[in-house]
Amino acid sequence: MSSAILSMLGRQSSQPWTYGSLLVVHPGGAELAGLSNSSAWCFHAGHADAWKAAGHNAFCQAQAPDLTAYDGVLMLVAKEKELNHYLLEQLALLPANTPVWFAGEKRSGIQPLMKKLPDWLETPQKLASANHCLLFASARNHQAHEPAPLASYAKTLTYELDNQQKSFVTLPGVFSREHIDPATLLLLQHIKDLPKGRGLDFACGAGVIAQQVSPLTTELMACDVSPIAIAASRMTLEKEAINAELRLADGIPEDAGQFDFIISNPPFHTGQKTDYEIARRFIKDAKQHLNKQGVLRIVANRFLPWPEVIESAFTHCDTIADDGRYRVYHATYR
Repeated sequence: MSSAILSMLGRQSSQPWTYGSLLVVHPGGAELAGLSNSSAWCFHAGHADAWKAAGHNAFCQAQAPDLTAYDGVLMLVAKEKELNHYLLEQLALLPANTPVWFAGEKRSGIQPLMKKLPDWLETPQKLASANHCLLFASARNHQAHEPAPLASYAKTLTYELDNQQKSFVTLPGVFSREHIDPATLLLLQHIKDLPKGRGLDFACGAGVIAQQVSPLTTELMACDVSPIAIAASRMTLEKEAINAELRLADGIPEDAGQFDFIISNPPFHTGQKTDYEIARRFIKDAKQHLNKQGVLRIVANRFLPWPEVIESAFTHCDTIADDGRYRVYHATYR
């Protein structure tokens, strides 16, 4: 809903964020690239690409860029409380007296967040309410505070697979933060017959799938649109000394090369919005990156239209597992 926030900002008689250099944190899209003085710290590779295409600097990384380079910060409140906490911690790196504006949809939880700002930020002042969005103003004060490192937010989760205890590492804002996703678990129960060779875990999240398919691979790549997901995958794989190429990309990297299998629990949301285009594009592109007799295997909610999309690309789609809620689909490039 960045367009609604942009509209709200544009209707303010006083617009102090338009003076000096502005860093937009967690923009959630490229609509706010209409602010000519802005740069962006993004958590989605596609959003960063869009900001760059609009002629702006954009950082797509888990760690904060140099915050001393900006005269002000506009933070868009995320739906994930832990991610907001992490971002607020990073604002402690701002020089004293740097103004900070917070904007977000009312349903994002911006109101309760403003009641719990850390002590190194001034008490927020409500500036506007419009389009189901809110705008607040604060500033970095002189209180000293050293932000906690990203690794301090790491959480190790365990689950059972084939009567064995497994574990992986998650970080704020990464899919399935509190437990293994049941669809992913179903997929992991059906990987032993994958062809051995070069494999790709698309939308790797915390690296759970990459971790389990690694014994099948001669070479492993894992990619995700989120830099925090890439950081979580790195922690998961390093824990077991698994060697994999981790790539931050919006889709399968164009230079990824060919694979003997591609596996995924593909997302169908961008933020809070349903977005089928991600998986449609992924399935189409997957065929172009498979060797002959290469395999595509994905898991998805039963209601999603992926069998038809897979059939359109591969001429066939087999269902190899169905637990009543999720299905595992399989196709071979012939």
